[in-house]
Parts: sequence; C-alpha cells; structure tokens
Amino acid sequence: MDARRIRLLCSTAAAAALGRRDLLGALYPDALQAGIPLEDLQETTLQVFLFAGYPRTIGAFESLAAAAPSYTPPPMEPDRPDLDERGRELFARIYGTHTERVLGHLQELHPDFRRYVVRDAYGQVLARPFLPVEERELLAVAMLGAMRLPRQLRAHVRGALNVGASAEQIEVALEAVEAVAGAEAAAEARTVAQEVLA
Repeated sequence: MDARRIRLLCSTAAAAALGRRDLLGALYPDALQAGIPLEDLQETTLQVFLFAGYPRTIGAFESLAAAAPSYTPPPMEPDRPDLDERGRELFARIYGTHTERVLGHLQELHPDFRRYVVRDAYGQVLARPFLPVEERELLAVAMLGAMRLPRQLRAHVRGALNVGASAEQIEVALEAVEAVAGAEAAAEARTVAQEVLA
C-alpha cells in the first residue's frame, strides 16, 4: 500500500465520517485522478456507516456519484451463510488477546448488539474481500481519530498493527485526520497511537 493511496482513502473516509461534503467535493475527484478505482472509493464509503451512521454515508455516496460522471453501483456481494464465523475470525484477528474481553463487554451491554457487531459489522462489512483488511483498519483509524473517539481509536490502532499495518502507515492515516479534522484532533489521535505503539 503506497502512502498516497492510504492518505487519499483515509482522507475521504474521515471527511465522510464528519459529514464534510465540502471537502468530499474535492477529495473524491483527487482520488479518482490519482488512479484510485471507483470501486475502491465505493467500498471505502460503504464502510463509513459502521463508524458514522447512515445519514453521513448517504451524503458521502451522493458526493462520490457527483464526482464520478460514469458512476454505476457495484454488484452486490452474494448472501453469505457464514457471516457469524467470518465476523468472529476477523474480530479475533483485530482484537487478538483482547477478543474475549471485548466480546464479553459487548454481551453485557446488550446480547443483540454483540451479535450485530460480530455478524454485521465484522462479518458483513469489514470482512468483505474488496479491500485489504489492513486498509480497512487504517480507514477506521482515520475516522475514529477525526471523530475524536480515543477509546475506539486505541482498539483500532492496535487492530491495524495486528493485521499487518505498519507504524508508518498509521501515521499516514493520522496525517489524513489532520488534513480533515485539524491539528488538535490529530494531536489527540497521535497521543493515543503513541501509547499503543509504545
């Protein structure tokens, strides 16, 4: 993964998560001109709803469609009967030794929420084969950093490392946070990342 691709994908994800359609109007064309396939931008945008909700994702897709005159929706991934298993496997890769503790906490909050997280967030969305899992975790880092959610950011910085992202790639994602959300948000995110990296 080259740094320019990471920066552009993370910037679009962070801007979408913050509802910054003013920035997306430039970021999506920049990414397309840099050679990032429309399908990769669609997949990046689809992931936004896990972190920032449906309304901001709808706005981001509308911005992407406006930026790509030949926009066509990608084919749907076929229904998967193994979403629980696929989600559990990815969850374990990302959370490593913390897996059972995190799952237990989600269960305590609400058992259906735990099921939604494993099956829907991880099995249905994050385990999709259309982007590498390292990129997906870097997108999560950028969105959570921009949204100033340190607890979740800490988990996904650790998760990015667990699935093979480098400290340098995490820094590129945090550069995207700075470009989209400002120096203060980026400084907070870097503090969290440094705690994990230490």
